[in-house]
Formats: sequence, structure tokens, C-alpha cells
Amino acid sequence: MNDYRWTWRLLITLFFFSLVQIAFSQSMSSPYSIYGIGDIDHRTYNSNSGLGYTGLALKTTIFSSGNNPASVSGLQKSFYSFDLAGMGRFASFSGTPINSGNSSSKEFVVKRFSFSTKVNSFWGTSVGFQQFSNVSYKFQGTKEVEGSLQTYQINYSGDGGLNNYYWNNGFNIGKHFALGVTTSVIAGPINQTETITQSNTDSLQAARRDYFANVKLDYGFIYSIPLNKKWEAAIARRFSNRTQMNSERSLTVTDNSTVINAEKFIRYNNFSLPVSYGAGVSLVGKNGMTFVADYTYEDWSKLNIGGTNWKLTSSNRLSAGAEFANYTNSFNKISLKKAFQFGAFYDNSYLFLENHHINEYGFTAGITRSFRNGLMYGLSLEAGSRGTTQSGLIKENYFQATFSFSFKDVFHSRGRRYD
Repeated sequence: MNDYRWTWRLLITLFFFSLVQIAFSQSMSSPYSIYGIGDIDHRTYNSNSGLGYTGLALKTTIFSSGNNPASVSGLQKSFYSFDLAGMGRFASFSGTPINSGNSSSKEFVVKRFSFSTKVNSFWGTSVGFQQFSNVSYKFQGTKEVEGSLQTYQINYSGDGGLNNYYWNNGFNIGKHFALGVTTSVIAGPINQTETITQSNTDSLQAARRDYFANVKLDYGFIYSIPLNKKWEAAIARRFSNRTQMNSERSLTVTDNSTVINAEKFIRYNNFSLPVSYGAGVSLVGKNGMTFVADYTYEDWSKLNIGGTNWKLTSSNRLSAGAEFANYTNSFNKISLKKAFQFGAFYDNSYLFLENHHINEYGFTAGITRSFRNGLMYGLSLEAGSRGTTQSGLIKENYFQATFSFSFKDVFHSRGRRYD
């Protein structure tokens, strides 16, 4: 029996790791990822996805959550878990630059993977990765040759993005207070290619590659207190300081099939991530009902990042959600049978183009169920809209499905299975 259980664990672990590799070969299509370090995705892709990605004031119990560094302190002792989340998205675009050939996109990408455990009665820890930003765009236009009427076609494309490799530690300090810190290495390449075509057989291509990397720290706390025998309330804060992302730029120039310059170093550069504040509240009932709300502010304005007709400006994000769950507790093991979630969010984006904020709003609904042998799965659906068609900009209406899987089991320790 023990051999069978360990074989099952090994197969699931290898399956998770094989799926993780997909994340490095997939990307999303986004016309706005041309700015800065690409689209920074604020979704957390965990058990809170159906809550409008809300959960700063929720402690982790069964699933690993990355909303607040302190949340991992709520893990159950003697257990470990693997968590995996992927996303499928269909988007339709409208606006002056859009035609029948670029009016929609379909993508799938693995967004997050983590391993979590409770080290002792007060310390929980988690390691993993998740996408931080993604770049995927294509534009086409023409340019005139100075001093003549001759024109040539030019194509712009971009791909890549940054990943967040993190180590999260949360600590219980007494019965009601938890502190946490997340140490992240944010790194990855952003590739931009410009192709000039003068005829069917004559083209000049310049490929620029910026590789970013640095360490980022996030801090958080959760303070919870019982209101009565049936309800518990909590407040939470999260904070991260300004982080400078150092980069190294190289350039490859190709004339038809002849390489003129191969990854020639150009210069060192940097891009700063702003000071960020987050606050959240939660109300958790023993009847399985949970209500949550979050607010996040990012101070991009002080960084003075921008260009012609665009800049990065301070952003605000509001989200809220409700969960209705059925839990069981036997042998000090908390198990989830089924949970339904509903949520919504509004994001006053950091992108300001042609005197317009590129704002986003969305609505979510999700279900989570246990399967067998410690395996749980979740599905959340999201419908939303981003951007505007004013001033020649692009509006995106999208439908997104997030799939999450969690494998949870107990560490064997001297014959004891539960504490």
C-alpha cells in the first residue's frame, strides 16, 4: 500500500513539473505589451481566482496563496502541497488599427507553480514561480525614404516577458497576528524585432534583446480576531518598496540571411518597479461563507517613465468576492469538499496613452472540488473588458478560464500521520 501511495505521488509530481515547462514556451497576445516591461499581470492564479483575485486578508489553509506573504502561515502542520494553475483566454479586439486579420486571439499558458509546507507550528513556507509580465505583439506600417517617393514596409514584433521566482515565508506571532516576507528574483528577456522589407526577397532585420534581473522584497501582515462563535474578521496590509530592474541590451542585425552583428552589446539599462501598497479585509464564517475585499495602489507617477504620447501613471485596483464552501475536519485534517466563488474587480491601469487611461474591469465565478488521493481541482471563469477605441486606441473584450490543481499529502514521520 505504501509503495502504491509513493508511486502515485511521484507520478503526480513529475506530471506537474512537465507541465511547468510549457510556461516558458507560451505567451499571450496583447497590443499594449509594447510599453515598459510588457503587460504586468496582477492576477494571482490560485484558489482565490473566482473571488476576483481577492485575498490579502485570507490565510492559506489547503491551497497555497500568493496574495499576501503572511498567508502561508495558515498552512496545516505535517502536510505539503503542490499547486499548479494555467489559463486559457479568448480575446476580441476593436478600434481603428484592427482588421479582419488581427481582430481576435486565443492563448493558453501555465501561470503559476508552487510547493508549500508547514515547517512547524508557527512557520509556513512556499517556493515557486509565476509570470510577472508578458510581451506579445505585432504591428505593421510603412515608411518613406527621405528625398524620394519610395516607401518600404516595416513590421514590429515583440515577445518574452519576466518571471517571478519566489520564496515565501509566513510566521504566526500569537493566535491572531501573522507576518510574512516574500523574496523574489524577477528575471527574463524582452525581445523586440524590427523588419524592413523593400521587396519579396530583400529585408533588413534588427532584433533587440533586453534581459532584466533583480531581487524584490514584499512584506505583509494579517491580523484576525473572532467576532463571535460563528464569525472571524481580519485586516491585512502588504507593502513593497521601489525596485530597480537592471538590464543588459544586445542587438542582432541581419541583412536577408547574412548576420551583420550577432548579439552585440549595446548598453546597460534599468527600469524601476514602484512603491506598492495593499490593504484587505475578510469576514470568515464557520458555516463556510467568506466575504473579502482588497485595495491596491502603485505609485508609478514618481518614476517618470514615458515616451511620445504615453506615460506610466499611478494605478488603483479594487476587488471583492464571496465564497460558499463545504469543509470537513477529521483527525485534525481540514478537507474541502466543494466551494463556489463569485467576484469582481476594477483596475485603473498604470498605462496612460493618448490622454486616456487603459482601464480594465472584470467579473469572475469559480468552483473548487476535491477529487481523490489528495488531488483537488478548480475552475474559474472571467469576462471583462480593457482599453478604449478613442483616439485610435484598441479595446479588448475577453473571456478567460483559469484551471488550478492541487496535490496535498502528509509527511511520514516516525509512524505518525497526523499531529
